[in-house]
Amino acid sequence: MELLEVVFKGFWCSLAGFGFGVLFNAPRKSLWMILLVGFLGGLAKFGLMLPQVEGGVILATFAASLLVGFTGVILGNRKKMIPMMITIPSVIPLVPGVFAYRTMLGLMQLATRPDEHYGEIVNQAIYNGAMTLFVLLAISIGVSIPLVIFRLEFLGKTDKVS
Repeated sequence: MELLEVVFKGFWCSLAGFGFGVLFNAPRKSLWMILLVGFLGGLAKFGLMLPQVEGGVILATFAASLLVGFTGVILGNRKKMIPMMITIPSVIPLVPGVFAYRTMLGLMQLATRPDEHYGEIVNQAIYNGAMTLFVLLAISIGVSIPLVIFRLEFLGKTDKVS
């Protein structure tokens, strides 16, 4: 992947996040933030997956979701909006559809044609399922860390005021 391809994929991630924002009825004033945060998430994920960086899909997805989480929380707090309205639509394009698809395809192959390639199909299905699980864990942990950090800081400020 070249740098231009990374920018191109970041653009499509931003458009997908925008679409999910519209689908989830996000406020109109948050749609530009979803575009921006989705673009940054796509840039981070596919930039870290470049052969020169060799970040791997799990690490790249974790870093991208962490960036999406922090950026969404900062923008949401500045614009006095719920940060999850920005972060959740922006992080959905990072979901590992290919690994999940290959897992289900492997499981269907096991059910329909058990032959001499049974062990190979089982290994591929387990690998793809594990990759799906770990990437989804990376997304959920990466997005929730900034939300928890800023929420704890906010709760501490309101307890002192009351």
